Amino acid sequence: MQATFFQKVIICAIAGFLTAGLIEWGRMFVTGADDALNAGYKNTAGEGFAKRK
Repeated sequence: MQATFFQKVIICAIAGFLTAGLIEWGRMFVTGADDALNAGYKNTAGEGFAKRK
């Protein structure tokens, strides 16, 4: 059975949605891991290491 054009559009939309979700999950995972690793440094860093605006 061959997929019709409309079925292909739906499949591509679902694939795009899943890809976007995977990218966002990866971005949040990296951000959370970075915060978890650097949390101790942020709490103990003095004013000399503060981010400049």
